[in-house]
Amino acid sequence: MSAAVLICLTLVMHDADSGRCRTADAANHSVRLQGVDAGELAPFTRCRQRPDIWACSPIARSTATEARARARQLAARGARCSVVDTDRYRRKVVVCTVNGRDMGRTLVREGLAISETNYGDPYRSEENAARRERKGIWQ
Repeated sequence: MSAAVLICLTLVMHDADSGRCRTADAANHSVRLQGVDAGELAPFTRCRQRPDIWACSPIARSTATEARARARQLAARGARCSVVDTDRYRRKVVVCTVNGRDMGRTLVREGLAISETNYGDPYRSEENAARRERKGIWQ
């Protein structure tokens, strides 16, 4: 069985790791990038529920606006998203590519997000490279 694919005509990112995908049939899908965790933005609902997580740390929140801007820039013309799971909030967990480039990989490599161990830690080498080069959150 192959994974479902969403062709997002628009992919509006609420923050760097989650957003809404609108497909050609006018369906809207809530999505979460697999393997990526980025800083939380207001209203900080997640941080009120779980203030001890990385995304709510001062360093993560200090780069959240920049991370969202970059995610929006990457997704500006839509994306191809492979659905790999559904999370507890009923969002589709996806790997999205734009012009063949993995959005999550790009965000982690640029130091705007971390590789999320809850999703298999797929971008560990990119995170390590961003750390070595002191990019984004690793400055």
